[in-house]
Amino acid sequence: MSIQSNDEVLAIGELLWDVLPSGKLLGGAPANYSYRLRQLGVPARMISRVGNDALGDELLGQLAAKDFDLSLIQRDSALPTGTVDVTLTADGSPHFVINTGVAYDNIEVTPDLLEAAKRARFIYFGTLSQRSPKTRETLYTILSAATNATKFLDINLRGNCYSKETLTSSLHHCDILKLNDSEVVVLSDLLELGAMTPNELASVMIKDFSISIVLVTLGEKGVYAVSKSGESISVPGISVTVVDTIGAGDAFSAGFTFKYLQGAPLKECCRFGNITGAMNAARAGGMPNILTKEIEDFIASRDATLAVAS
Repeated sequence: MSIQSNDEVLAIGELLWDVLPSGKLLGGAPANYSYRLRQLGVPARMISRVGNDALGDELLGQLAAKDFDLSLIQRDSALPTGTVDVTLTADGSPHFVINTGVAYDNIEVTPDLLEAAKRARFIYFGTLSQRSPKTRETLYTILSAATNATKFLDINLRGNCYSKETLTSSLHHCDILKLNDSEVVVLSDLLELGAMTPNELASVMIKDFSISIVLVTLGEKGVYAVSKSGESISVPGISVTVVDTIGAGDAFSAGFTFKYLQGAPLKECCRFGNITGAMNAARAGGMPNILTKEIEDFIASRDATLAVAS
């Protein structure tokens, strides 16, 4: 099944600058996700808000140059464009200091947003932007209006930006849950489930929250996935030379979504997500330019290598 022009994906949440010692880069998990989908040919749009300031002007200008759909991006005259201070460890893992009181904390419901939600086939959301009551209220209004959409929760836990209430509500509103192995521990603890393996947590999420698919990314070890139908798979990781891991998880989510919209089997969705995530990690920042042909060539060369090895 191919992607159709009416297969619109909406992503709602943070749009910001990642400020690294080397300079600032476009960022925000929903933004990284939307950009990667658009590079894959999926009609994705983002719902967010930036300041009516120089940083907002520059951010929107760079996104426009990347063929990013800006039609659902709001401007805020009172709050500044979001920024995150990022430092990298020796292995390229990021540490974030997320600044508060910024424009994406104030996303408003508009007729355009409601209309887009009614037409959407797929909606991506996380927990960071829910730290603000205003944006959280807007998010759940959008999710309620999106009666025909599959809801994908990329939990993306960030320090001091989530609560038990936020997590529980998010889990009740999603069809697909994606988290990493570290977040398995945090979620198990916060929901008072006791220590749990990814497999055990996935089973609880499916049973207690009626989630259809649970995805646990394991970094270089790949991904573990469980479906409501009882399917359980593990897809090994892909070895690359890591520049940084900013946006790698978002790229995985986009790759998974791309195949999911095509009706691909769960294992294929996870495999393609692994590839897009690995290729993202091999380049700098959350929105590196990765052409579809590069992904196809990567898959072809990898399959050829595996065939020779076997």
